[in-house]
Amino acid sequence: MQSWFIAWLALPVAVLFLSLFAFYLATAALMVWLTFRSPLSGRIQSFKGVVAPFFGSTAIIFGLLLAFLSNDIWDRNKQADRIVRIESNTLVALYSLSAASGADNSRLRSAIRAYVTAVVEDEWPRLAQQQRSATTDAAMNALLREVAQTGVSKDADVRKALLDMVLRIRNAHEDRVELSDDRTAVSKWAAVLMLALVTQLAISVVHLERPRPQIAALFIFTLAAVSVLGLLAIHEAPFQPPVFVPPGPIGDVLQQVPI
Repeated sequence: MQSWFIAWLALPVAVLFLSLFAFYLATAALMVWLTFRSPLSGRIQSFKGVVAPFFGSTAIIFGLLLAFLSNDIWDRNKQADRIVRIESNTLVALYSLSAASGADNSRLRSAIRAYVTAVVEDEWPRLAQQQRSATTDAAMNALLREVAQTGVSKDADVRKALLDMVLRIRNAHEDRVELSDDRTAVSKWAAVLMLALVTQLAISVVHLERPRPQIAALFIFTLAAVSVLGLLAIHEAPFQPPVFVPPGPIGDVLQQVPI
């Protein structure tokens, strides 16, 4: 089920929204048909009298689950943006400290630029596929080796500070890769999608008198639910297009670190 869920999230935006709209529009049409046109319509009509506030109970539960789901997704995107900025700022700080302490050299600058280039050009497209970049890992190791060399700085305190910065960059990199694999539990999505169906059912039950009000109520709710669910779905993976955290802050390091 997890693989099906990931494949659904990877659909183009238009197809993703269309799949949601088609599914819930079909279930709404089925409920209208069952209520007014099917052989079971007589029995279903016997439930007339369910008061309108009954719909509110299921709608509130649906809204609460939707809020929990959206909180998970927005929090993941905020983490991704924060990690990218930490990585970018630490790369700039690494170069700035090395230059200010006299430890700046062409090999260190080349190592920083090679790492940034690997992240932007090779790793970012792979993150969308939940893959690591061997090129970026090699560039990270090369940067660590360069800073670890005793020749980078004769001052032990400066060398320790530089090493701490590289380790912070590596930790941010690992957090970013780990976050690219993170997805909301399928059970949470299943619960929200199921509650949307239950809410449609509740709307149908409180509109058993005439078909047109039932159709209008179901259509309005379906349109609202699909809009929100689709919006959350395209933000589910923070590094997966079409809506994703860009590598811009890391790429900007190239403008601040000379060749």
